[in-house]
Amino acid sequence: MVIAGAGLAGLTLARLIATHPELGKKRVLIIDRDDKNANDRTWCFWARDDENMPAVSTFTWNACKFYAPGFERRLDIAPYRYHMVRGCDFYAWSKQQIATNPNIIWLKASILNIDAEQGLVTTDSGDYTGEVVFNSALMKRKLIPQNPWFEQPFSLSEKPEAQGRGGAIQLLQHFKGWLVETEQPVFDPECVTFMDFRVDQNGATRFVYVLPFSPTRALVEYTLFSPELLKETDYDDALKNYLIQYLNINQYQIEETEFGIIPMTDAVFPAILEGRVINIGTAGGFVKGSSGYAFKRTQRKLQALVNDWGQQGAPNPALLASDPHFRFFDSVLLKVLQQKGDLGGEVFKRMFRDLPATTVFRFLDEDSTLVENLRVMATAPKGVFTLAAFKQMTRLSQL
Repeated sequence: MVIAGAGLAGLTLARLIATHPELGKKRVLIIDRDDKNANDRTWCFWARDDENMPAVSTFTWNACKFYAPGFERRLDIAPYRYHMVRGCDFYAWSKQQIATNPNIIWLKASILNIDAEQGLVTTDSGDYTGEVVFNSALMKRKLIPQNPWFEQPFSLSEKPEAQGRGGAIQLLQHFKGWLVETEQPVFDPECVTFMDFRVDQNGATRFVYVLPFSPTRALVEYTLFSPELLKETDYDDALKNYLIQYLNINQYQIEETEFGIIPMTDAVFPAILEGRVINIGTAGGFVKGSSGYAFKRTQRKLQALVNDWGQQGAPNPALLASDPHFRFFDSVLLKVLQQKGDLGGEVFKRMFRDLPATTVFRFLDEDSTLVENLRVMATAPKGVFTLAAFKQMTRLSQL
């Protein structure tokens, strides 16, 4: 088989296959244009200690703070802990696990095309065929816009053709972060700033989160939900203003910077494209449309796929799909943000003000019960959400 793309999903699947008693006997070719040695991204997620997450978290925290205009709260998140995983740590650990299985080979090459009917992967280093091709490298829907100042580090080789039916909402979660070191202790290393909506919204959902590693060192990230990117200097100005206005930091050193773009869409990305191809990762709809979280979802979906595959003898891509009810909730929120972008802060404020943080986390993880879903829905601003839900009813059959 072929794993086309060695990002989060590709490496997760390769690791699970490599360490499986039966599937580990299969011959697997991993293809990616990158060696996966750089720290090119950071993933965050919340999880209980009894959840089967990779043991690669660089830092964990037991508490989170939430800020919005006129409201702040230190959230009680037990039994969850908030995790941060550096890309380079995940890549190194995954490759170490995969290297224990001699049946898995890594090819560094650029993927040019995939013939789904034949399971043929065309690269700049030759053609390769697999009985099954797990694709996270090629997308048919263009999700990330071209921009003049940021060279995308992603593995996606985008194609211009539209995928699925029309009417999909397409926003971007884009962010820039600075890893800063200060002379004086200013950070609380025991508590993450999960979301801080006190920054100017300017017609779009904007917030800052802070991941503190010590009293003098933290990753400060400025994040937006909007259709378009900003100028490069706009992110820098927002970070400078936040450090001064809300953290009272004037003297600091920037040790590292990171920039990323995550698609936020209710477009349908089915696991089976056609023929021998099974889509995973962003191409398979693993990114949660309303929040952009993907790390924990990827582990869960692929673990379920591999467990069932080992028992049934063939992969069942239906196990990779999310519940249509939660996809509808995502679609409604995206519709609200599309029409009234600066309402996002109010939505999350009401959730964390009126409900336990654990209920909100369960809802975002798609683990919540019907009663919990109704409680979350009851916190939303009624008028705009009712109208958005009515407008999105036509999307239900497509989700």
